Amino acid sequence: MILMRGKKKTLIAIVFVIVLVIGIQRLGWFDFLGNGFRSIGMMVARPFYHMRISMHEFFQKRKLKDTWYVEWEHAQKQLQLNMVDRGALALLQDENKQMKEQLNFFSFHLSFSHVGAEVVSRTVDPLGTTVIINKGTEYGIKVGNPVIVNDGILVGLVLHTYNHSSVVRLLSDSESKIGATAMNEEKSIGLVEGGYGLGIRMNYIPQNEIITPGTIIMTSGLTEDVPRGLVMGIVEVVEKQPHEPFQQAVLKSAADLSHITLVSVITSTEL
Repeated sequence: MILMRGKKKTLIAIVFVIVLVIGIQRLGWFDFLGNGFRSIGMMVARPFYHMRISMHEFFQKRKLKDTWYVEWEHAQKQLQLNMVDRGALALLQDENKQMKEQLNFFSFHLSFSHVGAEVVSRTVDPLGTTVIINKGTEYGIKVGNPVIVNDGILVGLVLHTYNHSSVVRLLSDSESKIGATAMNEEKSIGLVEGGYGLGIRMNYIPQNEIITPGTIIMTSGLTEDVPRGLVMGIVEVVEKQPHEPFQQAVLKSAADLSHITLVSVITSTEL
């Protein structure tokens, strides 16, 4: 009896719930509640959605930034390599030009035996101006041999020799003295001397002979082992005193003596 009453109450409760649900549905309360839950869900989900978008954009920007940095770093390295290549090319072009000029000079002076060499160091002594070249006695170089650059421009004479190197005294050295001829009307004879690395001068030019700025000065052939006709420099200033037997000329060297890299040593002037 009691069991039947319990089943009856349960059935009534079920019917009540069904009727209640049908009523709520007809009144549209489910839509209202659904919309409310959806709104709450969207409110809760929106920050996470924006956070996900922000994180995605962050990592995308980070990836792009890393890509740009890698590309920038590669570009920097490529730029450095290009600079090295351009520097090496410019150096090779300059050396090639110098060698061509020296070979051109010797093609017109077939009686000159010569040895090409590189300058490997330079003195820093203020009282002297010398350079060291990478060729010595093994190539037949001797003390007194003239050293030229370009189209036969004399830059100095060999001062000391060793098996694999030589010391060259430049024209600007205070101990440098070489017989010279001015290419003026009188073909004036004099002596070109250095001035403690500061320049070169032609001394002992006869007072009565006319020499002017722009006159080319060449070797006279009066210095042992130095052939005639090597260019030394050009007259910049003439110094002349009325009661002196000689006049002097300040010269500008035909070559930049502070930037010598490739030279030729004339080892012999005979066939």
